[in-house]
Amino acid sequence: MDPIPSIRLLGKTWQRRGFYYWWLRTWLFLLWFALFGLSTWFVGLLFTIVITDPGTPASLRAVALTVMSVAVLSSFAWGFSLMRRSEAEKKLGLPMIVRSGTTAEQQQKAGWRGYGLGLVAGPLVLLGQLFVVGVLAAMVVSLLQKYISVEEFEAATGQSAPPRFKRSRRWQRRRHPVRSASEKAGTTRHST
Repeated sequence: MDPIPSIRLLGKTWQRRGFYYWWLRTWLFLLWFALFGLSTWFVGLLFTIVITDPGTPASLRAVALTVMSVAVLSSFAWGFSLMRRSEAEKKLGLPMIVRSGTTAEQQQKAGWRGYGLGLVAGPLVLLGQLFVVGVLAAMVVSLLQKYISVEEFEAATGQSAPPRFKRSRRWQRRRHPVRSASEKAGTTRHST
């Protein structure tokens, strides 16, 4: 059995970081940079169409530009939020890598749903760029760091990254905060 583990995207090249490793890293960066550039071009095209269409009333144009701007800004906020690290990850030295914060099973289910939605919403790809351009920008930034994946970080440093847990959704019922024994009994610090 080979003692060098093979990791996703980079195989066994991560250990020596030779020519093939940097060729793979450059190829991945150029691929994501091209996708980001294409997405940026689509977004610019949409804004140009809305701004320069002479038949559109000014009020409708203002509403469309506002909605489109909010969509683009929220995509950047979402994309760069995927790079956030927990305190444990910061102490460990894990770089800001784009991670979804979900389990592998949830990622696989989301991937299959994405394929289905992609087939249905294919014609809406141009509008969808408003919502993904920021995520693509975060991917490009993430690929410029020392390690491009958690697997590479763990293999190169020998340290294990803390596990990610499913994030609670905002619309799910929130749990009540833990109350102290005096609050449960009906007395508080401020009662007389």
